[in-house]
Amino acid sequence: MLSNNINDLNYFKSLGWTNSQIRNQLSKKINYGLGLYEKKILKAFILGNLIFIENILEYEILLIYVDSSKRRLGYASKLLRKISLNLKKNNLKKIYLEVADNNLEAIKLYKKNGYKKNGVRKNYYNFNDKKINASLLVKLYD
Repeated sequence: MLSNNINDLNYFKSLGWTNSQIRNQLSKKINYGLGLYEKKILKAFILGNLIFIENILEYEILLIYVDSSKRRLGYASKLLRKISLNLKKNNLKKIYLEVADNNLEAIKLYKKNGYKKNGVRKNYYNFNDKKINASLLVKLYD
């Protein structure tokens, strides 16, 4: 799917998400992800790691992708809700992630879905030889 959109493919490669990196993530025992399909074609997905600490479940979102033809239709919000619902059955306490400060659409999406900023990693990303801060976001559950 990513190979159909060269801009998205290049963006993910710049983040370190090559085809081989995605395959490695999918083979991890702690990997947990979901996909949204249309006519058996993957249109959106979320990848992350399940982390158990003293019988408490946390989830780290590593990557959310929505096909460019399906953006602004609620697919990413649907994935975030579905991850929460699925994992709350297993005593989910926290979902967290990092996002580049210049990725305003993603930040807006997360805030709309109840995520709060709880930290910053200064000069964390390097895009086109420019250092970008990463915002650390979290959503807590009872």
